[in-house]
Amino acid sequence: MQEGNDTQLFSNFKKLAAVAIFFIAAIAVLGYLKEAEKKKAASGGRNKGGANAELIVRTTPVIRDTVETIIEINGRLFSELESTVSAEVDGVVEFTTKEMGDTIGEKELLVKIKDVEYEIKYRQANFDYMQTLTKLSVDTSSVNVNSVNIENISAVKKARANYDNLKASFWRIAELRKNELTSKQLQDDTESKLKVAEADLQFAREDAKTQVLSLQAKNAALDLAKKKLDDTRALAPYAGIIQKRLVSAGEYVRTGTPLYSVIKINPIKFIGGVPESYISEIAPGKTVEVTVDAANGTFIGKITRISPSSTPESHSVDIEVAVANANHALKPGYFAESKIILNVNPAGILIPTEALYMFAGVDKVFTIKDDKAFEKKVKLGRRFVDRIEIKSGLSGDEMVAISNISQLYDGIGVKKPDTAQKSRKE
Repeated sequence: MQEGNDTQLFSNFKKLAAVAIFFIAAIAVLGYLKEAEKKKAASGGRNKGGANAELIVRTTPVIRDTVETIIEINGRLFSELESTVSAEVDGVVEFTTKEMGDTIGEKELLVKIKDVEYEIKYRQANFDYMQTLTKLSVDTSSVNVNSVNIENISAVKKARANYDNLKASFWRIAELRKNELTSKQLQDDTESKLKVAEADLQFAREDAKTQVLSLQAKNAALDLAKKKLDDTRALAPYAGIIQKRLVSAGEYVRTGTPLYSVIKINPIKFIGGVPESYISEIAPGKTVEVTVDAANGTFIGKITRISPSSTPESHSVDIEVAVANANHALKPGYFAESKIILNVNPAGILIPTEALYMFAGVDKVFTIKDDKAFEKKVKLGRRFVDRIEIKSGLSGDEMVAISNISQLYDGIGVKKPDTAQKSRKE
């Protein structure tokens, strides 16, 4: 066991030693290359003009200009809405009205299903409802089946009137009886009739409640029959375009059978992924340029939504951009490229592309001051055709070398072409 541990430790030590040797060698090579570069430059200067000859370089001032920070992303176009219009009743398709590519308005008729059976059922439901309503003897012009007052039903009114009349008679007879102006028999008979009238009133009210419930049930059946009749007309859910017709006249369809595929493409959506490092500068409402080669044009849109999560594979966050598409030139599925202006720097620093020198993965330029070259490490920004933005490393008022930069090193003496020509004449 101890021997195995020793072997493992020795193996790890060899790996660490190999890594250390690699880094030492790399540093040595870089140092050698840099020294060789300086020697080469110094040698070139001596070969041209003697031991103390200065290198001739052309210079140009650093450029100050407005620079836009732009990111470019790729993505695809998607419809704003996409729906399948389905049958809501069973039946035979009588006719269809639209074909693929046709524009449609909201609530426009797409499919008509034969409605003879549903028309009959609607009329029967309406008859049952009106019959129940008539039995209640209420005003049919203003009745609300969900708030019928049973005290207004004729049977209840009649029973209540009889009860109120007998009640009044009973109290009159009771007063007469106190003065012995009527017989006890009459008082007892009136009291019995009053109790019967009270029972009749209670029965009338209970019966009225039952009839009202029946009326409400008949009304619900009528509403359902009307809906079924209306559902024989399949309508467009919104203004858009027919993507595909899925049925033909004469087909028998059931509830849920797809009839049409409908899309809305004005506005149309562009969806693409923004790198995680830039997402903090993205917000809804920001303007986006969307270029679509298939449509031969560039279109302006605005960010409407930002995904709450990042895609692990690409380290990007999806954004959704709404683009006006009134003439329907843009189609869902088109590939598109977009540009997003993150910010605008009115005093950006730029250099000509020939002023940039790269060595061992380091970006640098040489500034010229007092006939000497000074090495400046820079951080690059946006690249243009003939200029490069400098994010850091220059202040903006320097002169930079644009020729013989591979022969320059920090501190080397230099001359401008006009100065060198003047010296030779002297």
